[in-house]
Amino acid sequence: MRTAVAIFGLVVALSAAPSAHAAQWTEAGETAGGNPVFVDLDSMRVGGTIRTAWVRVVYRQPIQAGSVRAASMEALAHFNCASGENAGIRVLLFEDEAGKKLALAREEHEMRFGVEPEGSIGRVAHARICRD
Repeated sequence: MRTAVAIFGLVVALSAAPSAHAAQWTEAGETAGGNPVFVDLDSMRVGGTIRTAWVRVVYRQPIQAGSVRAASMEALAHFNCASGENAGIRVLLFEDEAGKKLALAREEHEMRFGVEPEGSIGRVAHARICRD
């Protein structure tokens, strides 16, 4: 119950936070496919072992997500530094690499934590966000 309250508090705090477009992106590394991953450490909020922050990736080759073609993505996610699990909250897909032309915005309504595979966006971001 304590974790749920901490997560809820982080979601409420971040919902009032500035959008990811005002972010100060810090390089976190790159995925197994060579896509650069960035995190906004200024947006990070900490509640116990849970850290919540914005993550950005620029795809070397644009991806197809349903009817949307995306060259970059920004996501707000929870990172459990103790367990190694992540949970997405909000995903923004952009047609351009600069993240100016929004193609799709999706909000998660159910929180699902899980461990992502080595070399994934979430794993790269998790390593940087939980490093400090």
